[in-house]
Amino acid sequence: MKVSVRLFAGLREAAGRDELELELPDGARVADALAQVQHLAPGTSLVLAVNREYAARDVVLVEGDELAVVPPVSGGEVVEGELSLDAVAARVADPRAGAVVTFSGVTRDVDFLDYEAYAEMAGAKIDAIVAEAIERHGLCRAAADHRFGRVPLGEASVVVAASAPHRPEAFAGAREIIDRIKAEAPIWKREEGAWVEGTVPAEAPVAAPESPAPAAPDAPPAADPPPAAGPVLDVSVDARLEHGARVLVVSGSDEAVARVGWLGGRFHQLRCEEPFPAAARRGAVVEVRRLRDDELLGEATVLDPDAARHGPTNDALVRLVALERGDEPRPDASIAPPPLDAEAQALEQRYRDAGTQPPRDAELSPDERAALFALREAGRVVLLERGRHVHVDFGPA
Repeated sequence: MKVSVRLFAGLREAAGRDELELELPDGARVADALAQVQHLAPGTSLVLAVNREYAARDVVLVEGDELAVVPPVSGGEVVEGELSLDAVAARVADPRAGAVVTFSGVTRDVDFLDYEAYAEMAGAKIDAIVAEAIERHGLCRAAADHRFGRVPLGEASVVVAASAPHRPEAFAGAREIIDRIKAEAPIWKREEGAWVEGTVPAEAPVAAPESPAPAAPDAPPAADPPPAAGPVLDVSVDARLEHGARVLVVSGSDEAVARVGWLGGRFHQLRCEEPFPAAARRGAVVEVRRLRDDELLGEATVLDPDAARHGPTNDALVRLVALERGDEPRPDASIAPPPLDAEAQALEQRYRDAGTQPPRDAELSPDERAALFALREAGRVVLLERGRHVHVDFGPA
C-alpha cells in the first residue's frame, strides 16, 4: 500500500519537501514506516503520529491513515500572532478560585525565535494536557496558548493560566501544563538558523492486543510469564507518572524498585521488582522517587496491596474509584459507579446519539475530556483503537 507521511522542522529540511510517499506491504506497522524515514535523522529517536496521536511501534497501519513523523519536540490553541496573557487569564476566571497562576515563556538573548507546529495535532494535544491537569490537580479552570511563526525578543511564545481554590494546586497545575507542552506537543523551535534539540515524546498509546494466531496441533502451550519478585500495588498518586518507567518506592527505611503502569487519571499500578512489606496494607502512603537522582515524583496511597497485573480497563477504573472512596467491592457483587455530573451526562448522550460513529478524542473540548474520564470511571464508555471511545451500547461484545 502507498501512504503519505508529513514531515516537519529538520526532517522537512533534510528531505526538501513537506511529505514523503512510502510504499509499505499490507499489514505494515509503525516501525516499518519509521525505518523508511530514519535516514533523514540518523541517530535521532523519531515517533510516528497516526491520525494525530502518538502511536506505538507495533500499531498496524491501514490505507487512509494520516501519518506524520515527529522529531524530538521543543515545545488550548496554537496561534499565529501575538499572545495575550490577560486574555488567557480571563478564560480561567471562576468564582470558586482563590488562586490564579499564570506563566509566560518569552524570547530572550536573541532577536527572534522561529516556531513550527503540526498545528492540527498540537492544538488537540494541548487541550488534552490541560484537561488532564484540571482533573489531576482539582483545578477550577486552565488554559494555554502556543504561538508559531516568528516570535521577536521579549514577546511570548507560550502562555499558561490555571485557577484553583488554593495556591498549591494552581502552581502545580500550571507547572504540569507547561512542562508537558514542552515535552509532548509537536512544536519545534529554531534559534539563529538551527533547530533546537528537544525531547522525544515519552508516551505513545499501547497498541490494542491482537488475537493470537492458532497454535499448531503439536505446539506446546506458551509458558506463563515469570511472576514479579515483589507485590503489585494498585495506587492513587497525586501526580502523573510516566507509563513504563522504573521508579523507587519508599516508605521509611523500606524501598523497592518498581515498574509503573498508568491506568488513567490519578490511578497507577506499581509492579515491585523486590519484596516491599511496608506497602502490604491498604491505605498505606508511600513515596515514588526517580531512580537516577531520588527526586520525589509523587505520593501514592495504596488501594490494593495484592493486585493482579492489569491495564486501564473501565472495570478496573470503577473498582479503583470504589476502593478509593472506602467501598469494599466483592467479586460476586456489582460495583456502584461514581455519580455523574451534568457535563458527563451530556457527553454520554452525545455518545449514545453518535452510535457506532463517535467523535475522536481529539475533537472533544477540554470540559468534555474531563467528563470522558468520569464516563470511563463509571464504565459507561469503552476505548476503541486510534483514540476513539464509544458508548457501551455500541461497543464490542
